[in-house]
Amino acid sequence: MTTDDLLHALTQVTSTSDARALVSRAMRVTGAPNHRPLQLTELVQMCEALGVEGGSIQRLAENIAMAALRD
Repeated sequence: MTTDDLLHALTQVTSTSDARALVSRAMRVTGAPNHRPLQLTELVQMCEALGVEGGSIQRLAENIAMAALRD
């Protein structure tokens, strides 16, 4: 999964502009790279950073992280 994939997933639960801001903030917090597949630890860290938003964003981030950990 890339940060672009996360952005696309987030647009299912929030506006595109908010999704961009969320991904940008999570990237700054975690130091995750842009436009390349995230390593598992990077993806989980991104999901943790997104999860602090609460609500539907938290649920989506948890689902993405759980799916990645199962693979």
